[in-house]
Amino acid sequence: MTVKSKKHHGTEWTGKRILVSVVAALLALLMVLPMVAEIVVYGSAITQEDIDALKAEKSAIANEQAKAQKVLNDLKEQENSAMERLQALDTQIGLLSDQINATQAIIDDYEVMIAQTQRELEQAKEEESHYYELFLSRVRAMEEEGVVSYWEILFQAASFSDLLDRINFVNDVMQYDNDVMDKLQAARNAVAAAEEQLIAEQKQQEEAKAQLEDEQAQLEIAAEEEEKVLAEILENEEIYAEQIAELASAQEVLVGEISAAEAQLAAEEAARALEEQRRREEEERRRQEEEERRQQELENAGNADEDTGDDDMEVDDGNDFVPPADDSDIPGNEDSGSSGGSSGGGRNPAASLSGSSIIGYASQFVGNPYVWGGNSLTNGIDCSGFVHQVLKHFGYSAPRQSAVFRSYAKAVDVENMQVGDIVCYSGHVGFYAGNGMLLSALGKDYGITYCSVYYKPILAVRRV
Repeated sequence: MTVKSKKHHGTEWTGKRILVSVVAALLALLMVLPMVAEIVVYGSAITQEDIDALKAEKSAIANEQAKAQKVLNDLKEQENSAMERLQALDTQIGLLSDQINATQAIIDDYEVMIAQTQRELEQAKEEESHYYELFLSRVRAMEEEGVVSYWEILFQAASFSDLLDRINFVNDVMQYDNDVMDKLQAARNAVAAAEEQLIAEQKQQEEAKAQLEDEQAQLEIAAEEEEKVLAEILENEEIYAEQIAELASAQEVLVGEISAAEAQLAAEEAARALEEQRRREEEERRRQEEEERRQQELENAGNADEDTGDDDMEVDDGNDFVPPADDSDIPGNEDSGSSGGSSGGGRNPAASLSGSSIIGYASQFVGNPYVWGGNSLTNGIDCSGFVHQVLKHFGYSAPRQSAVFRSYAKAVDVENMQVGDIVCYSGHVGFYAGNGMLLSALGKDYGITYCSVYYKPILAVRRV
């Protein structure tokens, strides 16, 4: 059996480990990118370029996630291959162990055969000794009879007939001696051949067993290498699975930020549209009031019996109310110096107020700073102060603490929330700007800005 070398597997896997390390470093670097996206939700304003940048980043993360998934799939294929190689090696080791056991059984059989051959060897030696004793017995008998050699026997013949008899006797004795010697030689050769065959066969079996044991050792080493490769593959699978999960989490964050950014952009566009609508309505209202004033003047001028002095006529300056004296920090609402002005000439300041008007007015302060306890919409204000001052601009007397707003004005269900409604949270309050966005003084890190109206649980919604 031939055992293939696993050296090329080690070289191939070293290269793959380097590739895995490089890709892992790139993925780790990519995980830093989502931190940049935090500028989108709470910035002073959102542009389409910001959203496109977020979408590009989301696409890049998706591409890296696909690459990581491909590497993970490759690792799983390598894991399956390694498992198959391990199973094949285990099968080979099992078969080799069976061969070693079979060879050991053959060696045990040879030991039995060796014992039998040794007994045959002893028997051959005994036979050789027997023949040798016979030869010695005959030689001793001849010596006892005084016969020295075959030649002396022949020379002692008394007649030619006696000589022939002696020659026949000598031939018989020599033939017998030759037979005895041949048997002794054959016995010795048989014993020698048995010994050589026994030694050769025993050596062959020992060599076969040694080769099988060497193959088994090599297979066990190869199995250990495959187990190490498999362990490293499984470890890299776990690392890539974690990185894919992190990329998926980062992608979810970006999806949420893109959604919030799109909602904020839509809210800003809606606010601009509302502001433009409010401006047109204001111009139309001024035009109508100017027309009414002129008609009133004409009517007064046509009545010669009535006093038509202009001192009794109220001239609308374009505002529905006179702003309070302590709200002079609001742009466009500086104190005109008229201390005797009334709130809208006695009219209810909220009679024509709409949610779009509230948001239209409040949105012009987006980007201004947050100051805890502050009351300035331009220089610094907190969440309750922001709602307080905006409502105050429209002539409302509003609370100054966020918790008190939960019982202020009229209660509204969350699902029926409309633009301009007051949204109350634990420790925070702001205005609903539409499209799922909240307009509020969010905190010192964000100032007056937009964010998701559901950024934390809503406790109450109130409508003025």
